[in-house]
Amino acid sequence: MNLKYVPTTCPYCGTGCSFFLVVRDGRLVGVAPRSRSPVNEGKLCPRGMAAWEFVASPERLTHPLIRKNGELVPATWNEAITLIAEKFRQYQPSECCVLSSPRTSNEDNYVMMKFARGVLKTNHIDHCERLCHASIVDSLADSFGHPAMTGSIPDLAKAKCIFVIGSNAFAQHPLIGRKIIEAQRSGATYICADPRKTFTGSQADLHLQFHAGTDIMLLNGIMHEILLQKLENTEFIAERTNGFDEFREIILQPEYSAENVAESCGVPAEKIRATAKLMALPGCAVIYSSGITKQGNSAENIHSLANLQLLTGNVGRAGTGVHPLRGQNNIQGACDMGAQPFYFTGYQRVEDADVHKKFEEAWSFSDGIAPAKTGYEITEMMDSLISKSGELKAMYIMGENPVLSDLDINHAKAALEQLEFLVVQDIFLNETAGFADVVLPAVCFAERDGTQTNTERRVQRWHKACEPPGEAKADWEIIASIASAMGYAEQFSWKTYAEVFDELASLTPPYAGISYDRLASADSIQWPCPSGDHSGTQILYTDTFATADGRAVFLPAVRQIENEKTDEQYPFLFTTGRCIFHWDTGSMTRKSSAANTGNWLEINTADAKKLEISTGDSVRLITHDAEISATARVTEEILPGTLFMPSHYVEFTTKELVQNTMPTPGCGGRSAKIEKII
Repeated sequence: MNLKYVPTTCPYCGTGCSFFLVVRDGRLVGVAPRSRSPVNEGKLCPRGMAAWEFVASPERLTHPLIRKNGELVPATWNEAITLIAEKFRQYQPSECCVLSSPRTSNEDNYVMMKFARGVLKTNHIDHCERLCHASIVDSLADSFGHPAMTGSIPDLAKAKCIFVIGSNAFAQHPLIGRKIIEAQRSGATYICADPRKTFTGSQADLHLQFHAGTDIMLLNGIMHEILLQKLENTEFIAERTNGFDEFREIILQPEYSAENVAESCGVPAEKIRATAKLMALPGCAVIYSSGITKQGNSAENIHSLANLQLLTGNVGRAGTGVHPLRGQNNIQGACDMGAQPFYFTGYQRVEDADVHKKFEEAWSFSDGIAPAKTGYEITEMMDSLISKSGELKAMYIMGENPVLSDLDINHAKAALEQLEFLVVQDIFLNETAGFADVVLPAVCFAERDGTQTNTERRVQRWHKACEPPGEAKADWEIIASIASAMGYAEQFSWKTYAEVFDELASLTPPYAGISYDRLASADSIQWPCPSGDHSGTQILYTDTFATADGRAVFLPAVRQIENEKTDEQYPFLFTTGRCIFHWDTGSMTRKSSAANTGNWLEINTADAKKLEISTGDSVRLITHDAEISATARVTEEILPGTLFMPSHYVEFTTKELVQNTMPTPGCGGRSAKIEKII
């Protein structure tokens, strides 16, 4: 028996947990702990424990498929590549668009970005998760300079106070939740603000159960109290920030008094005052996720959190800072690699003439690259298709499933129907592939080398553990084959993932000092790592911020978007989110039997009693847009008048229930009613 243990990182959330894939006689048979990782120290959540199971699923794509007479039929790689190359040649750059993926490696995303800008000559490149996760970090760049977490996961255990908002961390990012408990056991005060009293909230020393959608009001109320009680860090503010006077004037307005905020948010005034005192102490860390970013005022929410930490001087030291928890395993890396319409790698603006020249010269395309102007975001791509303007005609999708992941899935379906030509590249025949003209089989995380970058900017290696099924190929190799068929073989001539990484690192200042050789000995390196003798950066902004003048900026947030109003006919507010057993659309986790559970609808105990609903009853949930059935789960975790359902189940299509939510589809807060099915 030939048994080997291959180190890699988890393919699910942005925590970046490390483990061994166990391979027996060439076949993947399980996972084993890898204690060297400073992120998870050998521990795994239920998703990670079952991460190997979907790899050998009989539903994996094994051969290219081409649509003929309305049906997808098997084809050779040569047929598929030739067809794609011929089709793409027929379109103008403005008619082509690309979706890259946070599920694939940094190398894959870099190659797709280079293909879009160098071969198709378009800046219309994006990825679906940027819809809800761009605001998680982009707004931090406005305040601090870098669009990323300011500290590191291990350092969270050193915090004296941890404030969590918009994140069910114990379910979404369990190994980060473990660091919260470590800090708490060392004497830290743990505060959780959430409309639901989840397991994450039930462990808190202080739980702020506020009405959904009143995030800014609550945060401004906390800062109002800090200023009122003169708890701000005046020295830090004077030496390292701009814009404080204007900010102070706004936050001290009477509408943000503890009493007014209590009335609006439902959080008692004494809890708001207690939170202000705790967060003003040295050593406070803020953690948040998509719970406060899937809203129309998401940027303002993040500015408020940045303001809180600037107000108290809790930035630039271990156990402080602002910690966004990214969704997909490599969403940080996909953004770092320029898989978005505004940037090349390392957040170098596409419209900057010097940056444009740098990439044009490095890539050496004889016919140039995409012009120095921003392209379409995914929402703009879909809107353009829906309007039938005729501008966009061809799309290449790698590792994305917008039919399920888009915030408005009906809008996405209608948009894809307008395409003349669609290529889908994935590991399963997903829902989006139903619209494709060509489907290409790719490898999964266990079948590839490469790197990914987790939520704390930590670059880590994947290592190939087993062979892919059938004729599946690495994503970057597929893209390179298409580029070669279109006459650009020289620009896509790499032989290994390492060669791709060397090229991207040479063009990406934060990655400049990272290499496969260094990762072999160091296991992981956090960017910025500007040179080969630099050890990486665990904590950002220890001395200066990454802004033009080195000072952070107070950006007052006052815009508050209200949820849809309830009424007698629709008396509940309905919202969605994640659970611990599944991830995103469930395309991988639901192939893992160990993590396969059914759907449910949470309802408060008092509401359930009035409606004579018990746990286990079949119920019907109805909004203005749609209705679905589910199993009731009666709980005290959720506020009266609120309903919650996980969003991972394709057969329940929860997103269809919130299509017309104002201001942003999919953000929750949709008025609803519930009926017991007899």
